[in-house]
Amino acid sequence: MRRALLNTILAASTLSCAAAAAEDDKRTETIAGLVRIVGAQAGIVLYCRKFHSVDDAVSEGLSRTVRRALDTAVGRRQAEAAIAEEGRRVAKEIEAVGAEQWCADQRDILNTDGVRVFID
Repeated sequence: MRRALLNTILAASTLSCAAAAAEDDKRTETIAGLVRIVGAQAGIVLYCRKFHSVDDAVSEGLSRTVRRALDTAVGRRQAEAAIAEEGRRVAKEIEAVGAEQWCADQRDILNTDGVRVFID
């Protein structure tokens, strides 16, 4: 009887640990996605204006909203560090593929997602 109870408790704790790990993975993925949004908006603002018209209100609103969510989720310092790192990553990516291609890709991605950062 005790062995069965112990096995049940161990199984339940294993399941709850797995659920907690899955939840942590989901949170980490969500935070990374938010950081990518801010990085993409910064890249768009810095590089894409010479190729496309950018809706500043939409871009700034998106960045501001996501930054608030990141500050709440991980704290301001950690959010700023993650955003700075993402900015460096985006700059390298733009350098590698070229600004015109990167901007065209961002425009296609955002138009597909229904986010109208690009006016044209």
